[in-house]
Amino acid sequence: MASYKTAQLLKGKGGEAIPAADLWKDGPCLVVALRRPGCLLCREESIKVWNARQQFEEAGVRLVCVLHEWIDREVDAFRPEYWGGELYYDQDKAFYAAVHGGKPARASLLQLLSPTVWRAGKRAKESGLVKESNYKGDGLTLGGLLIIKKGGDIAYSYAEKTFGDHAPMEEVLAAAKAAGGKA
Repeated sequence: MASYKTAQLLKGKGGEAIPAADLWKDGPCLVVALRRPGCLLCREESIKVWNARQQFEEAGVRLVCVLHEWIDREVDAFRPEYWGGELYYDQDKAFYAAVHGGKPARASLLQLLSPTVWRAGKRAKESGLVKESNYKGDGLTLGGLLIIKKGGDIAYSYAEKTFGDHAPMEEVLAAAKAAGGKA
């Protein structure tokens, strides 16, 4: 797999800068690159990952979520209900580029007409995991999920191809266990 070696800074809620490499300095890190914190489908994905945190912690994997835009009101509505852990602003969209092969990917509004997207929305609503959602912010920058091993090698990458396209949790857990040496 590739490595994530970019010397990039993330920002926390208070504006403090943190080098991205600090995330996996002491061990593997799972990074959810979220499309939009108010999105029904994004909230569904993040809460599923967050609800499995005990399994990730047992594997020795740190959980982090990054956003490509920071709208305080949206972040406050997202945390802690849909993500209770570390949340950072990826202003340069470096994680979005990494998960999509070097350049952030964008969806098309036409994809909203896809039956796959409609089924995903129905699934998310019926799951009961998401109480509310909205359409605020840029929802076209596609996200994904990365597991980065200590040192920066990417152990697992899943690029969102359309709205509601999430990494299979069993794959993510297996990759996390392998990255943490618990497989």
